[in-house]
Amino acid sequence: MMSSIAKSSEPAILELMERQKTFYNGSELDVRLEHLIRDTPHPTLSSWDIQRLLRDSRAVYFDSHVEVVSGHHTDVYLRFESIARFPDLVTLIASNMAEWVMQTFRHHPPTGIITTSSDARMLAERTSDILAAQMPLRVVLTPFNHETGKIGTDIIQGTVETGERFLSLNDVTTRGLCVSKLGKVVTDRGGQLAGMMVFARRDSGQFPLMDELTARFPFYFGVDLDMPQWDAPDCHSCKEHTPLLSWRDLPAL
Repeated sequence: MMSSIAKSSEPAILELMERQKTFYNGSELDVRLEHLIRDTPHPTLSSWDIQRLLRDSRAVYFDSHVEVVSGHHTDVYLRFESIARFPDLVTLIASNMAEWVMQTFRHHPPTGIITTSSDARMLAERTSDILAAQMPLRVVLTPFNHETGKIGTDIIQGTVETGERFLSLNDVTTRGLCVSKLGKVVTDRGGQLAGMMVFARRDSGQFPLMDELTARFPFYFGVDLDMPQWDAPDCHSCKEHTPLLSWRDLPAL
């Protein structure tokens, strides 16, 4: 029998928050964080920096049961909005992104970065600020629906002109759909997609599109996290009747 999101999930959220707070104050946190981090194919954020980011922001919900935007279920959830509360952590990620952009595109700089009007814009704007003197990049924004988690294909800030080269940026990716959709916003307007950037990849190698994208484009991800997801019929937490919570209902810890 599959679980469904309860009409009144407040008790389950409060219980989950208390468990998370106890866990973050305990002795097992660093070990669990270390086990989440997968090796990346290129030098990015150090393991120490990644653990600091996740620990200080309390961005990871462990031993949970969360329905993500795609409808998949997971028992370990990364909430980027928790990281976005801390300007120094945003700067840490953006500095690493900027370094990758400089190294990757030093001979053929892109025109700008396209991202959503979610908290991902903070990464794009800070990266652009850091690169301003050496490689100016303008930031273009598309809509973001905070209720559904979906991005739009209109442009609400900036422009994409024919022949201009853009990097598509999102905060977190699972299947690669949103960062790919941002790229299509560019190409539909006659621009070119130069590469892709996300702070965290959390697909655990499950979704083929991510392998296709990383093979086709220069692709930055600062951290690769082992956060498996399941369709509802295959979800072990559903079978155990663990209360299911929506990604949109999870607060900062």
